[in-house]
Amino acid sequence: MDSHFSPGFPCHRKAATMSNFSDWQDRMLRAVWRHGEQLPEEVLTWMAELYDEHGEVPEPEFCDLWTTRTFALARSAFETVTRSAEQDTGKAATGDDFRYIGYVRDPDLGPVGMVHIKSAEVSTPDSAEVLGAVAEGVQEFVMSHHRVTWPVCGEHDRGLHVGYFHETAVWKCTGGIAGGHVVRAIDPAVQL
Repeated sequence: MDSHFSPGFPCHRKAATMSNFSDWQDRMLRAVWRHGEQLPEEVLTWMAELYDEHGEVPEPEFCDLWTTRTFALARSAFETVTRSAEQDTGKAATGDDFRYIGYVRDPDLGPVGMVHIKSAEVSTPDSAEVLGAVAEGVQEFVMSHHRVTWPVCGEHDRGLHVGYFHETAVWKCTGGIAGGHVVRAIDPAVQL
């Protein structure tokens, strides 16, 4: 059905809605200091679903939702990665004695919260990016606290590094003729 912005200028309602969404999305990305960045499809889809469900969420509420989502993803990623580290190494990566992950929300540092895990940090609500940052932090902890290289490529006997393959957080090895290869997804439940 057609609607009118003003007399004589017909447009499709969907086009008007898309324009409103694009304007809102642009304002929200400026609010979280991500304007102009290439964001993962997952984040853009989340924003579209949020808009479809709630309309134009105000900036302060959007920043809160962005932070809440990032923190929830980090908690889930931390459980996944520490479980994997403990299974692979036989060493504890969690417990009352270990405090190496922090959730910070400081208006002086920015409009959204940030997750710090050892020297890694993340503030974007993208599951792959959060999982990668958490994996780097847990890897750093395991290596510094237990003096154990984790994880290791079985083929090249080298420590692995966090990488991304088709928007999936992966463990990569730098060995081999091709200059490296993906060993596995960081989340053991994900098959590549």
